[in-house]
This record gives sequence, structure tokens and C-alpha cells, in this order.
Amino acid sequence: MEKPTTEQLDELKRLNAIARVPDESEIVTSKEEAETRIRDLKDKARME
Repeated sequence: MEKPTTEQLDELKRLNAIARVPDESEIVTSKEEAETRIRDLKDKARME
């Protein structure tokens, strides 16, 4: 397997940095909202 070029590595680092920034809509601001989100995610995981 070929080694990635410097340009490819730079692009991967850039994309990784973007991916780590949470989507504003995903940020919960209260305990109740967090509990609802966790419950919804658990339900979704159980259905799949």
C-alpha cells in the first residue's frame, strides 16, 4: 500500500478537525434535554 502524500495527510487532518466540532443542533443545554436525547438514541439503537 502506498504512503499518503503530504497533501492527503493535510486534507485528512483538516477533515478530522471539522468532524470533531459538534453540530450546533446536537448540543443539549439542559439535563432534561440530554435525558430525552439519550432515551431517543437508545430507542433508535434498539429498533435497528
